[in-house]
Amino acid sequence: MNLGYARGYQYTQQLDLLDGYPVDELFSDGHEEAEALFSPMSEFQVLLDFSEQGDIVVIASLEVLSRDYRQLLACLDQLEERELTLEVLSMPQMTLEEWRQILLWSLRNERLLHPFLIKAGKERERSKDAYSLFSNETEARKLYREIIWLLVEKHTVRQISQQKRVPMETVYRIQQELKQIQLAIVLVICFLLAIFSIKLAESYFDQLWIQVTICVAVTLIILWNVLVDSE
Repeated sequence: MNLGYARGYQYTQQLDLLDGYPVDELFSDGHEEAEALFSPMSEFQVLLDFSEQGDIVVIASLEVLSRDYRQLLACLDQLEERELTLEVLSMPQMTLEEWRQILLWSLRNERLLHPFLIKAGKERERSKDAYSLFSNETEARKLYREIIWLLVEKHTVRQISQQKRVPMETVYRIQQELKQIQLAIVLVICFLLAIFSIKLAESYFDQLWIQVTICVAVTLIILWNVLVDSE
């Protein structure tokens, strides 16, 4: 029996692919995180409990299960325990042992794989559309917000790229967008403080040039401190 499973990024496209494959039963965890697979309440665990020896688990890509090699290996262990077969529609047909060897090699040589993933200096248009705050995919929007928070917490671009399995160019682009937002906030604050300083100067000085001087000095001091801190 062919047991289809869908979860995570590009969820709708996964369902479309599975519709074109002779799937007998379809299970789905929607836009849940990969960690949800190991929850007793997940549809993936329901699939495993429903399955019988010799059944085929059909997924659109390996990312449906996880982007983490260790989690993928754990999934393979569960499939092997139940004597199931894995069919990945976006990849050539392979046995569980062949998948295991590939994932073990990838895990051991993870550092060698990253330069290949980030070799291109220009971000792909597909990544720009996928990883944004206004993406059509719920998981992509969530991932975008997570990257923003990691950048705010002063994580490096390379660390975030490795942790979230996102191309380095994409993380760098999000970092530049964050800097633009921060700069816009700073400019608004400076504008408001400039108005406040003018009103404050009017209370103590009658000369216009003194008021303007105080306003410019306060604004420059604020900008200098903010820019030095951001560097």
